[in-house]
Amino acid sequence: MFKVSGKPQPGLVQVFYGDGRGKTSAAMGEIVRAVSAGLRVTVVFFMKGERRNAEYSSLKALGVEYAVFGRSSFLSGADARAEDARLCRQALKFAEGQISSGKWDLVVLDEINNARYYGFIETEDILKLLSVKPARTSLVLTGKTADKEVAAKADLVAEFRKLKHPYDRGILARAGIDY
Repeated sequence: MFKVSGKPQPGLVQVFYGDGRGKTSAAMGEIVRAVSAGLRVTVVFFMKGERRNAEYSSLKALGVEYAVFGRSSFLSGADARAEDARLCRQALKFAEGQISSGKWDLVVLDEINNARYYGFIETEDILKLLSVKPARTSLVLTGKTADKEVAAKADLVAEFRKLKHPYDRGILARAGIDY
């Protein structure tokens, strides 16, 4: 267990899911707090490619290590490719190594829930990640869906539900605000 203010802290599993905006932003908030407390943090991006993205710039500025596994454009079910499955399997293997290493206090698995939803990885794959997690390591899993078995094993499950969104009025994602 890592210590904050001299007190041992257990590592928890948090799942941020839903059709609303803010899941990755919430994970970024967890990262900022962890780094500010002197914790060691890494992020594994599933299904997101290297492109101009404020998340990556922020992580670099914070000195957070991260790895990106995805094509440079957003994925929808309509354009899923064999390459996406291959990249998700690579991300999964990489994530398992990072989690089981014991090097990190916080590991964020961004869009891992979507990788499972699209069938690129299985529920059992995610459950294995939870099982290799050292007691002191916290995990954050994001994506639009939450598998019931994974949610049952998590310590915190938060749903982000869209009530209203600018996209519904034709306003596209804004650089620096939405990505």
